[in-house]
Amino acid sequence: MDIDGVRTQIPLLANTVYLDSAGAGPPPKIVHESMQSFLDEWRDNGEKWEAWLLEIVKTRELFAILIGAKLEEIACVPNVTSGLAAVATALRIKPRQNIVVSELNFPTNVYIWHSMKQRGLISEIRVLRQKDGQIPLRDFEKAIDDKTAAVSVDYVSWINGCREDIANVAKIAHSHRALMLVDAFHAVGVMPIDVHQLDVDVLTCGTYKWLMGPHGAAFLYVNRKILGDLDPSIVGWHGISDSVIARVLGKRDTFGKPFDLDDVDPAKDATRFEWGTWSVISVVGSKAAIEFTLKYPPNEREPLIDKLTTRLLDGLKKKGRKITSPLEKTRRSGIVTFEVADAAKVAQKMQSEGVIVAPRVNTLRVSPHFFNTENEIDAFLEKIEFT
Repeated sequence: MDIDGVRTQIPLLANTVYLDSAGAGPPPKIVHESMQSFLDEWRDNGEKWEAWLLEIVKTRELFAILIGAKLEEIACVPNVTSGLAAVATALRIKPRQNIVVSELNFPTNVYIWHSMKQRGLISEIRVLRQKDGQIPLRDFEKAIDDKTAAVSVDYVSWINGCREDIANVAKIAHSHRALMLVDAFHAVGVMPIDVHQLDVDVLTCGTYKWLMGPHGAAFLYVNRKILGDLDPSIVGWHGISDSVIARVLGKRDTFGKPFDLDDVDPAKDATRFEWGTWSVISVVGSKAAIEFTLKYPPNEREPLIDKLTTRLLDGLKKKGRKITSPLEKTRRSGIVTFEVADAAKVAQKMQSEGVIVAPRVNTLRVSPHFFNTENEIDAFLEKIEFT
């Protein structure tokens, strides 16, 4: 891969050592240009509603390609929280059933379940606790039983970069007829993902981190085999069978007939979880970001990211730093964390010197992307020497 050529497409890198893709990825020119073009068109010609609707469909198609899914298995949602909430509240949960989650999850992927428990919709939330920065597979085996309705875990932990053994956790979940839900925000764009090979039931991901897109757009994958087992508790006007997108694709007048208000018929595909109108400018930017990702695909990115994190870990070990990320190859990701006194102050000082990292709970989180260089890792290691 021509990394120098890639870097010319990301303006921020001209004057910044950017090592915080786990926080927000720097946008490539194509993302900015696509969003600017949308704004110019909107300013000069007004709303192009039907054309915008087709952009939603095209972006769903691209995300499906990225994760090995089918178009009918993808919904476009505003954010990961909305996607998880839409599915969580559609589960057919029976009395005395439990939900298994991980302490390494992002808070959203825990709070949703606690709030449902507080309303009496779930009997028990089993929060697995980390041991040496990861959840041992045997802990999943102990926690998941025939009363488990769903296992909901992050593919890669935001807090220490631990990569979960998703395929084997899914195998355990399915052996007890539980559903497997995955927040893949820190995995998509970093490593190759095939949802059918992983055998997950639900996967959701936003675009503003490793996919290098904007806030305000995310995607929800729901395996078509389980769609009939989910009953949406909320259906919006975009989630019905006779939606405006369905009408456009069927070459019918978008508002040529009234919507049926005597009943609701949810869409037969994953779009039943699309509640309301999208932030189209965010979807347009996300479409460009996914196109950029497919041009430099995760199977080529992953070895580059692994090489950079290996260099970073080796450098931190030589300096005697206490690393809080897992070190096993199968558990590593694009995130490395290590203990630092007054991490926020250190990160702020580094930012003033043109190096961007993130403070996270008494640690510094460093997340190099495929476009970073070994020289940038070395520059960071040199600066950390004096903290």
